[in-house]
Amino acid sequence: MSAHHESVRLVRARLVRSPGSDGGDVHVTADGPHDALDGPRDALSLVLTRVHVTDDPSPSCPMLDEHLAVHLADGDATAWASIADVLLYDSASRPPTGFYGLVACALEPDGRCAITVKDEPGTTLVASLDDAVWVASFVHAWRVSGRRAAALMSMRITVRRVPTTVP
Repeated sequence: MSAHHESVRLVRARLVRSPGSDGGDVHVTADGPHDALDGPRDALSLVLTRVHVTDDPSPSCPMLDEHLAVHLADGDATAWASIADVLLYDSASRPPTGFYGLVACALEPDGRCAITVKDEPGTTLVASLDDAVWVASFVHAWRVSGRRAAALMSMRITVRRVPTTVP
């Protein structure tokens, strides 16, 4: 969700057994020591798909999470901030006072993003600007599935874009 793309997207997260076999825009995997909910040291893999907010949901898509991700670029999506679950904003400013979502991502001038979780103060994850929206969405799905975001600080999070097929 850079300034070159739409600023408001619905993100759907589905659990996958083997990354690479289940479509979507990207596959995000967290690998490392997992908490008791995740089992012993196996990777958690999610397929994340961006859909336009007016698209109908797919009834055949079993989801772990569905949330609204908003990127505040030049103030064009400010009205959406109050209902966003994940918010990306320029670190030179602050998130709007009406943002009540769970995950915020401050886009830094050095090409990184500082991701914070509202109910876990002191937990900050860092992602590259290219991966910011995907990692922030992964953190949201991780958190709403009952896991602590702090556990991700000792894990390696990998974002792999799924190649698009040309007809």
